Amino acid sequence: MINELSCCGYRGFATKQSLKLAIPNGKRGSGLTVLVGPNGGGKSTLVECFSKIAANDVSFTEGKRNKLAGDKVSINITYDGKTGLLESVHEGGSETTWECDIERPKIYHLPSRRVFNPYFSKNPWDRDTFMHNPENVQFRGSQLNSFTYRLFDANKKPDFNKLFWKILGKELPWTIDQDDIGQYYVKVKKSDTIYHNSDGLGEGIVSLLFIVDALFEAKSDELIVIDEPELSLHPQLQIRLLNEILEKTKDIQVVISTHSANMISIEAAINGGEIARVFENDKGSVIASIDNTCREYFESYTNNIYNPHILGNDARSCFFAEDGFIITEGQEDVLLIPKIMDQLGLPNSIALFGFGAGGASNISQIAHILHCLGFSYIGALFDGDKKEEFDKFNINFAKFGYKAWIIPADDIRDKPEIHHKEKKLGLLDNDNNLKPQYNTDEFKKMLHEMIDFSSHHK
Repeated sequence: MINELSCCGYRGFATKQSLKLAIPNGKRGSGLTVLVGPNGGGKSTLVECFSKIAANDVSFTEGKRNKLAGDKVSINITYDGKTGLLESVHEGGSETTWECDIERPKIYHLPSRRVFNPYFSKNPWDRDTFMHNPENVQFRGSQLNSFTYRLFDANKKPDFNKLFWKILGKELPWTIDQDDIGQYYVKVKKSDTIYHNSDGLGEGIVSLLFIVDALFEAKSDELIVIDEPELSLHPQLQIRLLNEILEKTKDIQVVISTHSANMISIEAAINGGEIARVFENDKGSVIASIDNTCREYFESYTNNIYNPHILGNDARSCFFAEDGFIITEGQEDVLLIPKIMDQLGLPNSIALFGFGAGGASNISQIAHILHCLGFSYIGALFDGDKKEEFDKFNINFAKFGYKAWIIPADDIRDKPEIHHKEKKLGLLDNDNNLKPQYNTDEFKKMLHEMIDFSSHHK
């Protein structure tokens, strides 16, 4: 099993950064490592590092070496108690050496652009042959034509279609055919009279062929690395694909880089899986990961039947965002704060976290999760009767540059006395209009501060 990968000097990685990989423990998703973060942060570069470890005779061209790192590349990988090192021979040179006293790890790497020439020759490869002969793709988006050799093997194995159709949600018979000039192609049966050849396959179907091949014969001594598995897949297919990955990662390691909230599993994280955010700051590309405290919070949220939205799709979108989120207590705040902004003629540009934290006590927990993931500017808004939580937040998070505000009323809106809960007077009346006593320069100043703080999100 691979424990850790470190990178320095490749593309945006100006300083050494390390990624700990999830180790399978028999639970669903325990072997899944998910890379998240904004575009251009370095996720695909990190994924490529795995492919470089698996390849033979690697060269790093001038444009891919980071000058701030001394114009040389160093990639370390720790597995089976040993450390392997792929590094530049000299500063300013493209050639590398591989140093390790055991064989290279078995890595099945799929880049984000998964395409092959629709017409190909016959050269069947089994899985081991394919993994020991990775394509040296110098440019993202290059065709992966060696994959067609795998299709001859997959076409003979029922387990391939069993998994392919399960994720697809329907049977889609396919075979390999040959035209009159001797070229082979994939032929898909759409109906009794309609067939598509390789050239007419949708990008989602082609991408899924690659992904299923990576998964269906996976072994416990392999690492599967997939960059953006969700590309061109319908959201429902993404959900079914993640479910299969969760089953596979009971005993194998998988790393995915994603921009889809559908591909993030809180269940996997609770069971020991990793979530790492890759992003840029003034030091270049940086890796930040969840800790066990995050996992404890995740588990408590999954058992919260009154606030199931805490880490729903809306909240998980924060994993892909820039700084500037402001965490509120609940969904009422998320819905009503924009109304207040409109009524005061202020720009409705505050980035609010999901549908709230599910209560004031959860705000600091959400802030801890975001801090672990490397967010530098996170805000929090408390109701006026939550002064104690407000003070604790400032004590624990002001040192990280996080900021909190407290509204000048006990709640966002008036609340009647129900179920032994005291009546509360809020900022808004029963028609959700801001009460005149709160239309003050001081309150507007607070809202302007929140707008300016949240501008980091842009």
